[in-house]
Amino acid sequence: MGWMFVPLSQYHGGGAAATIEPLHQHLPHYEARFANLLGFGVQACYRGPRLFDTEETKALVEKWVKFYKDHRQVLDQGDIIHLRRANGLDWDGILHANPQGLEKGLAFFYNPLTEDLTRDIRIPLHYTGLTAQAQVTVDGGTPQPVTLDPSHTVTLTLTIPAQSRTWVLFTE
Repeated sequence: MGWMFVPLSQYHGGGAAATIEPLHQHLPHYEARFANLLGFGVQACYRGPRLFDTEETKALVEKWVKFYKDHRQVLDQGDIIHLRRANGLDWDGILHANPQGLEKGLAFFYNPLTEDLTRDIRIPLHYTGLTAQAQVTVDGGTPQPVTLDPSHTVTLTLTIPAQSRTWVLFTE
């Protein structure tokens, strides 16, 4: 768990480069902040006069607050395993592992590039407590069964949208 700061309006100078107000004009950036912070299970101080300024912005805030509430146990109590270091040249990702929870693992994969990435990604599930089988849900879709290899690893073919993210939930 960590604590971060999101300046929605100008804070100690910096001008337009230091703010994302008006929020509805910066939705991709605003969503990236929510996804990155809540995807890491990090709480933040959102500094500004409001969290949303239009119905579209409000829907985005509600989407990510719901995501966090739905997966709070694995995000808050799970250990973080770094799957690939961020270098700006390819995907990077993390895995929250919580063998005591109903949600055993939650992985986030980030794509900093301007084109979609499709990769076969090996995900080590040893620390999730999963040993032979798992249910895998990609971006909140329909759960699919997968078989883990003898090292408690699964390889998934994932497409990570350009300058976006994909998340994968692992349950029994």
